[in-house]
Amino acid sequence: MKDISYDILDLMEQYGSDEEGIQAILKQGNRPELLMALSPIRENLIDWMEIGPEDRILEIGSGYGALTGCLAKKAGEVLVLDSRPENLEVNKKRHKEKTNIRYQYGELSDMKEEKFDQVYLVGPKTREAEMGIDKRAEGHNGRAQALSYCRQLIQTAAGLVKPGGLLVLALPNSKALKIWAGGQLDEEELSLSLSDLKNIVEQLGGSGSFYYPLPDYKLPAAIYSDHYLPSKGELPNLFAEYEKPRYRLFSEEAVYDMICEAGGFPQFANSFFVIWEKR
Repeated sequence: MKDISYDILDLMEQYGSDEEGIQAILKQGNRPELLMALSPIRENLIDWMEIGPEDRILEIGSGYGALTGCLAKKAGEVLVLDSRPENLEVNKKRHKEKTNIRYQYGELSDMKEEKFDQVYLVGPKTREAEMGIDKRAEGHNGRAQALSYCRQLIQTAAGLVKPGGLLVLALPNSKALKIWAGGQLDEEELSLSLSDLKNIVEQLGGSGSFYYPLPDYKLPAAIYSDHYLPSKGELPNLFAEYEKPRYRLFSEEAVYDMICEAGGFPQFANSFFVIWEKR
């Protein structure tokens, strides 16, 4: 999904950047990317996380401040790191009343000395998207490069976690059922299969817990886990509000029911949410 930082800044100038202004922006427009960027539903992903008043949090990627405010309500300090200054500017305006948020322009590789109680890597971008390169299909070699970059990114983020701290990941499933049914992945966003993601997390050591937000991690209405997976007929609406219209090659609801009965839901979930603890 393309960057809309400047559009949001213009709208904030017109309607305001406080909660009332954000609601006004959401009401006046029907653009799906605005819903994804500004909807308070985004906070459903993390508002249940245990965060103490002394905890130091690193949020990698500003994400238009969708999760920053929720983190700042609980933590002692939140550092937002982003390589796009315009994204940081949106976040600053949105949370200008918060005094425990620091904003830093730069790359993850710049963060070598500091350690944090929790590190959040939600919706990481591809290397090409970070560098502003127009990515074209590259076949198997492109997939191998993307996997290598994603592994390096997650390992670097894990290295910034204190012993006993948490790394929190959220990203799309490259093998989601909606892809088989005719949907498309966002080319600017990193995605992994469940097996690839589990392999990366296992290589970190420590312990990882896997969760499955629905419809996905961007606008989650429900979050399942390996301890509680959906059963037949239990799944909520599978379509995110910001998704583009698309042809459906088969009934995803019917197939999901069969997959749930067979115990295969995690492999075909739309996205993953992982909490990894550093021992």
